[in-house]
Amino acid sequence: MALTGLHVVCGYAGSQSQRWASQALLGKIAWSEAPATGVTSTNVAPASSDVAGDPIFRINAAADSWVSIGKTPDATNGKRFFVRSGADYDVYGEPGDKFQWIAA
Repeated sequence: MALTGLHVVCGYAGSQSQRWASQALLGKIAWSEAPATGVTSTNVAPASSDVAGDPIFRINAAADSWVSIGKTPDATNGKRFFVRSGADYDVYGEPGDKFQWIAA
């Protein structure tokens, strides 16, 4: 089934077992969600961890989109960034951050 809308997965950057040698790759997955346009995610970025690292959001959109990440994200009028369709975007978040998007 083809992707419609936007999908976000939240996890940690890097390897749990070799943090000293890690690249910024998506490691341990905390959750994933496909919220509707203009709807804030129900999940939040997990706490930073000495073992797992800092939380990141990996975003993939079916269409060009505006994305906002924060405690109260607002993709319409708030601080936001552009996500081009069909590409993965990795963005670090702060613990407790949520996610919102709208079509561009």
